Amino acid sequence: MRGGASTIDIRLLGPFTVSVGGRSLPLTSSRQRALLGTLALSAGRLVSIDALARAVWGEEPPERIRGSLQTYVMRLRKHLGDEAVVTEQDGYRLDIDPSVVDALRFLRLLDSAAEQGDTVKERELLGEALQLWAGSPLEGVGSAVIVEDWAPLLTERYLFAVERRIDLDADVAPDSDLAAELTDLVAQHPLRESLWERLVRVLARSGRRAEALARYAKLRELLADELGVEPGARLRRLHAELLNADSEPAPAPQVAEVPRQLPFDVASFTGRDAELAQLDRFLADRQGRSTAIAVIEGTAGVGKTSLAVHWAHLVRDQFPDGQLFLDLRGHSAATPMTPDAALARILRAVGVAAETIPSTVEERSAMLRSRLAEARMLMLLDNAHDANQVRPLLPGSGNLVVVTSRNQLRGLVAREGAHRLPLRSFDTADATALLAGSVGYERLQAEPDAVAELAELCGRLPLALALAGERASRFSELSIAGIVDELRDQRVRLDTLRDPQDAGTDLRAAFSWSYNALRPAAARMFRLLGLHPAMDIGLPAAAVLGGTSVREARELLDQLASAHLINQPRTDRYQFHDLLRVYAAELSEQEDDATESEVAMRRLLDWYLCALAEANQLVRPDLVADGVVLPVSTGPKMSFSDHAETIDWYVTERPTLVALVSEAAQRGWSASAWKLAWLLRGLFAERHDIDDWIVSAEVAVRSVREAGDLLGLQYAANNLGSAYLRAARTDTALEALEEGRKAAADSGGSVVTAAILSNLAGAYYQRKEYEKAYRYGTESVLIARERGQKTYVAHALLNISANCIGLERFEEAAEHARGAFEAFDSLSDRYHAALSLGNVGEALAGAGKNDEAIETCVRALSLLRELDGGGGGADYGTIDILITLGRVLVQTGELTEGAEKWAEALAVCQRLGDPRTEDLLSLLASLPPAV
Repeated sequence: MRGGASTIDIRLLGPFTVSVGGRSLPLTSSRQRALLGTLALSAGRLVSIDALARAVWGEEPPERIRGSLQTYVMRLRKHLGDEAVVTEQDGYRLDIDPSVVDALRFLRLLDSAAEQGDTVKERELLGEALQLWAGSPLEGVGSAVIVEDWAPLLTERYLFAVERRIDLDADVAPDSDLAAELTDLVAQHPLRESLWERLVRVLARSGRRAEALARYAKLRELLADELGVEPGARLRRLHAELLNADSEPAPAPQVAEVPRQLPFDVASFTGRDAELAQLDRFLADRQGRSTAIAVIEGTAGVGKTSLAVHWAHLVRDQFPDGQLFLDLRGHSAATPMTPDAALARILRAVGVAAETIPSTVEERSAMLRSRLAEARMLMLLDNAHDANQVRPLLPGSGNLVVVTSRNQLRGLVAREGAHRLPLRSFDTADATALLAGSVGYERLQAEPDAVAELAELCGRLPLALALAGERASRFSELSIAGIVDELRDQRVRLDTLRDPQDAGTDLRAAFSWSYNALRPAAARMFRLLGLHPAMDIGLPAAAVLGGTSVREARELLDQLASAHLINQPRTDRYQFHDLLRVYAAELSEQEDDATESEVAMRRLLDWYLCALAEANQLVRPDLVADGVVLPVSTGPKMSFSDHAETIDWYVTERPTLVALVSEAAQRGWSASAWKLAWLLRGLFAERHDIDDWIVSAEVAVRSVREAGDLLGLQYAANNLGSAYLRAARTDTALEALEEGRKAAADSGGSVVTAAILSNLAGAYYQRKEYEKAYRYGTESVLIARERGQKTYVAHALLNISANCIGLERFEEAAEHARGAFEAFDSLSDRYHAALSLGNVGEALAGAGKNDEAIETCVRALSLLRELDGGGGGADYGTIDILITLGRVLVQTGELTEGAEKWAEALAVCQRLGDPRTEDLLSLLASLPPAV
């Protein structure tokens, strides 16, 4: 599209207008204008779905954001051409030359003017930019969000450009013309003192001293009335000069040489829209107040310096007295810069002769504050080590200081009121956009799954993504999937993500500068955390892993969080960045004794086993059976006040618990693997986490099989068979349960034998082999009663009742189901008691006792809905009962009510991904069309 982009002209520096091929384009919809305006202001760059939704609908987006946006985009394409708006994976891109958007052309011209050393060329570029200004910017754009985000920036850049052009016009334009222009400007912007200062100077210079004094008096009155303040120091000095002058006019302002030290701004800067907006709001809030201090903090490679430099370039025009940059070397191979050395550099940069710089830090700091007291200067202090390094460098009021650091600089926030901006890894959209900058969207779109995995393997860390993208661009014949294969091996990942010729891109070295600054105890905790198999860890678990008290662990984790070696998303919860976890694991292998690491992991596994056992007291107490021998755990004892708290803990810890099953198996600790998987099954079932249930159970079976552990195999195979049954994978369930039954027969049986036989009954029931299922269920009841296993008796009776229904022995089915209900009720297992009542209802329906069946099913549903355990367990139990209730209602002529029950069951199936969905669709389709 860029080739034909010259036919499009978008004007935003005044009334919003669009023309295509010289013809004005009418956009009557405010949302369509907002969409085009947002895309135009980012011409040539991806705009995310979230950003577009915010601009178009504000805080009240529609339910189907993507669908609604597609509609507006389709309409735009009709006006601009099919190729003008490009669909990307996570948003849209207006594929036009940015220069056809007047606001972007305006900003580019101002940037070019600021970089000129030749004042004639600078004035020419300023004039060209100012000709584009056509009134109030973004008028009619249709979005308060766009106006709020962009209008202050554009207006500030415009006013600064006008002021700079007026300064440059001092020797070439008549003072009368400048005075007239400035008079108009102060009327439009009455609180902008820099315009009043120029007006007073021009009037005084042209011999109109009385008018100049009158203008000052008017400003003073205005500021007192509006803000309750006096004019600034520069204007007060100018006023004093005018009062003391005899006949000499005030000298014309000199176009002084100012420091412009900002590093090169990356042309392809990607993402960070939210952070840039936050910085803009911070600066706007602090205008005219004390020195504004922004601290951009984050781990190595997250893009702190890039963001700081990019934003500094965006706002530099607001700081006409200069921009300073200083690398404080807080985390690098070099020694951190001392405050006195840093002050010497800054003072020389602002024009202080070297021989006049004082010798002490205190004196140098005082000189800096005096020197910059009336200035508006931007100071970027990069790579700070701590607050003590930064504090002496802070200038006087009216200036902006941007600090980047890997440490949190909490003292600077607490004492000096600095604004903290923590940087995290990119989101998926920005990570993809960064990779696209290296390899192009076409190549990424060809391998979307590999791209997504590549971003995750890089932890969506900007530096790692940039290195991966460079590698992909260097080896164009290598697929993205090929690079992913290289990076999957965490032992070589940090070696792959580096440039051997550029130490600044070595992630391992960058991480080491933060690690080496840690105290020994914190460094040890960091290494041991690398053993943890998940990205997220709680305080108690960290204390167990480190072998410390909870209090000591909190102090050590706080040190790591302060250094951004870990994140702390909420109180007593911590997260590793993936690449930092790889680095920590490397260090643990290199520096820690293998025995210490093994003991630490044993502590962690034993602690989680005991915590799960405690959790099951409120979920499935029968799972903590005689055969499940628990270890003696050290560390804080877990306790849960109620069922809801138990489920909340499980939801938080689930990724860790699932990962620990595999970790135990890989280490050859098969007993820990099968016990973890076994104790998780009740929680998996209640939350309907079937995939995790199956994966964990499969790992446990393989582990005990390899270890030759027949007792463990009985538990693990029964667990796996139960998971397959829940997923309706009947054949694989039978294979697993038969393996468990054989292990029981070979070993003389165990406490879990009755459970295996009961589940075999359930499996054959799913295959509709009711006689065989009935035999297994009866055998299970006999063994369970003989062993005094009330829970297994209840489950077996429930299965027998289901098989009797299949055999159409309805009276016997009802009897067994009532027995199951009484058994579960005595065990306070309300969930399975409700399922037993459901079987009673189904049996009564089969016997033609429809009224009793309806009453019983309604009672069963009521019991399930009273349960507050959450997570979908109770909902799952309603499906068969609703099917039975719907069937009875349809048979009795209540077609509408029956259809409602089936539709309710269908909704639960669809939400949980249950295989009975197809059966319900068929039942609903069998009803007359009018229902």
